[in-house]
Amino acid sequence: MAATPGLAPFTRVDDDVWMTTVDGGVTPLNIGLVVGTRQAVLIDPGPAEGDHRALLAAVRDVTDVELVVVNTHGHGDHIGANAFLREQGVEIILAHRDAEVATSTQLVQEGPVSLDIGGIDVVVEHLGRGHTDGDVVVVVRREGHDGIMFCGDLVREGTDPSFRDSHPMEWVRTLGRIWSMAGSFSRIIPGHGRPVDADFVASMRRRMQQGHSVSQQALRDAVNDATKAIPILPYGPEESRELITRLRAGH
Repeated sequence: MAATPGLAPFTRVDDDVWMTTVDGGVTPLNIGLVVGTRQAVLIDPGPAEGDHRALLAAVRDVTDVELVVVNTHGHGDHIGANAFLREQGVEIILAHRDAEVATSTQLVQEGPVSLDIGGIDVVVEHLGRGHTDGDVVVVVRREGHDGIMFCGDLVREGTDPSFRDSHPMEWVRTLGRIWSMAGSFSRIIPGHGRPVDADFVASMRRRMQQGHSVSQQALRDAVNDATKAIPILPYGPEESRELITRLRAGH
């Protein structure tokens, strides 16, 4: 398939797992595709302003089975293509109940959701809050293959994590859960950036723990101007300010 503006061709991650990228701000958004014999799971199909017909054509170059969509959380750059895909006949769009995705048709509750797509085990699971109220991961396993996990923006490579709608302390715990599972996965696919491994997740968790600790101390020491801690936080000024704001608000 020839590349279209803003959309990279799908590349194979494993035998039946593919990914592409689409323009998504500072770093491209990762879109996943897991192909079974009966259904295929399309993970985070991209923003509303994307070239949705080109995306669907790229999917159909890989497979013609029924599509199921999973949104890892409710931010617009991950869910904007949902409405178009529903118009094209997609009946199942999964998102967490707290993600507030108006275009979803099935909700992930507290327990994991297993998708029987034919020959591959796909599990959609809420491991805890972090980047947003309603984050889920998508775990892909097949006999004889190492697992692959799509994490959405719970994991981010190449740029700072976004704290705008986050729960920072819970995010640290959720990253710990991802890290505890990561040894059985050959690849961890973040919402933005290159695929990573367990060591990267551990490093991201330590850095976030440090940011949380420094910010909390700053809030105790300088109630009226905790932003004085920004120069010593392990993030850039914008995200450091967002982190302090979320912690001050009790998140």
